Amino acid sequence: MFNWLSNKVEQWARPANDASFALYQTVATAARNGDFYQRFSVDDGLDGRFDTLTLNAVLVVRRLSAIPDNAGEERAQGLIDTMFADLDLGLHEIGVSENKVGNKVKTMAKAYLGRMTAYDTSIAANDRAALALALERNLYRDNGENALENGLVDAVLAADQALSGIADADLDAATVGEALSHLSSPRVDG
Repeated sequence: MFNWLSNKVEQWARPANDASFALYQTVATAARNGDFYQRFSVDDGLDGRFDTLTLNAVLVVRRLSAIPDNAGEERAQGLIDTMFADLDLGLHEIGVSENKVGNKVKTMAKAYLGRMTAYDTSIAANDRAALALALERNLYRDNGENALENGLVDAVLAADQALSGIADADLDAATVGEALSHLSSPRVDG
């Protein structure tokens, strides 16, 4: 009688592959870093947590997508599939009803794609002002926080640069975690 539920739960819990799961764990851990919520004043609620997860995922997906021969795109898709499977499971765990989870996941997917476009475009153009506006609109929900003044733009660009500096063959959960640490402790050259 409950085989369908057991199969669905098993499917939610199954990552795309072990490498995708390890990469997602690294992204999720980076998103939970207290600096986002204390130093950068991101709201420490469901929306803020989703947005920090999205920001970290976007940075990693940007780097993975630079790997040639579709290998990077496949790894990026594995990361995103694993992330959304976890978000789906998380909604169930906090008590969102089955018939509402699908719509909420669709809403989150649209939000992710919008943020991906805004962050990717501004980072690729090295447009600090556009990145600040995108962060203020999405991460801060236009609450008056200034991403240029509080250092978040610098931290995001430092993390992106650190990710870009990792050789394709060395791109794994450990090296990604080190690069994402720039979001919590920007390095000062000197």
